[in-house]
Amino acid sequence: MHRLFLYLKMKNRQLEFYDENPDTQKISDNIKSSRIQLNFILDNVSNIGNVGMIFRIADALRIKKIFLYNYSDKINPKKLAKTSRSTINYVEFEYISNINDLIKLKANSTFIALEKTELSINYKNFTSSKETFLIIGAENMGVSQELLNLAETSLHLPMNGFNTSINVATATAVVAYELSSNIK
Repeated sequence: MHRLFLYLKMKNRQLEFYDENPDTQKISDNIKSSRIQLNFILDNVSNIGNVGMIFRIADALRIKKIFLYNYSDKINPKKLAKTSRSTINYVEFEYISNINDLIKLKANSTFIALEKTELSINYKNFTSSKETFLIIGAENMGVSQELLNLAETSLHLPMNGFNTSINVATATAVVAYELSSNIK
């Protein structure tokens, strides 16, 4: 009986990247050339676990780039590498501290905030044909007013319970997966 269990367990083992993608250089080139026109702007998201998870989401969806905005203290790269499961090596990112740099990015693109506001819409009702920047706010404060003012619209997740908020990385995952199918 023990041998049968081991055989069944081995036959149904978890696949890793290299199991599914033996030609890693070709796959890597394909991923780099097929990034979707969606970027993340992290507005002072401070929990390293959330930042790492957002990098993992960006890698999974082939997000174009992550912009880390308003980070007075740079994130510890070793901790970020660990929490992101090394996806910082594959997802392009940049620190930005000047609002004018974001304004330049907005010139030919759409800025949307992941935030419940008086004018926000359900995330499922948003589509875009332009390069899109999803602004993701800090855990306790949300998206800063400065960046809300840059956004053309705000998206929210419907909350059907008593709680009115959800973890920032979880909310990013839900919205990004939906947007990735609507933005090419």
